[in-house]
Amino acid sequence: AYRRQRQMCIRDRFWISLKNTMIMFILAFVLLLSLSFLIALLLNNKLKGVDFSKSLIFSPAIIAPIIVGIIWVYILDPNIGIINNVLDAIGASGLKQKWIGGNTLSPYSIAIIYFWQQLGYLVTVFIAGLKMIPGEVLEAVEIDGASFIQKTMYVTIPMMKSTISTVAVLIITGVFKIFEIVQQTTGGGPNHLSETLVTYSYSM
Repeated sequence: AYRRQRQMCIRDRFWISLKNTMIMFILAFVLLLSLSFLIALLLNNKLKGVDFSKSLIFSPAIIAPIIVGIIWVYILDPNIGIINNVLDAIGASGLKQKWIGGNTLSPYSIAIIYFWQQLGYLVTVFIAGLKMIPGEVLEAVEIDGASFIQKTMYVTIPMMKSTISTVAVLIITGVFKIFEIVQQTTGGGPNHLSETLVTYSYSM
């Protein structure tokens, strides 16, 4: 009976970790692929302050994942976190949530943390891809009177298929390797409800 109960517990933990990983994957994939491309399009223009913006966006990518976890604990923790303390200060205590360590929001919060950490790196990859598009092609399209959206849809995106595929693979492999962030923010708790496939495998 004990062995059967233990097997059921292990099986339940596996499905929970799989569900959490899928939540993180869907959120991170949609947000990272779309927003990193859009930001790269904006930063690829020679506008004032672009270099500073690139540095600012890329900076989280060079922070160790453990440090990232510590930073976000001080932001999201239900007791000491900045978000809930600010909500208290402005009289909006009813909006306070267990952003991490709760029964429902932890996977979503971890996906946002991963998004914040990886955004700058993927923006840089997209910018490198944009630089490889021949300038004369874009100039010819502009001369023909194509709008920014038309140029992006019919020229930029088709010519960046390989870069987009690379970014997609980086996102997929990255999500399935999320470990330090989970360990530092929730430890997989409570009751293994915020575990991912990697932390599940590690704890086994």
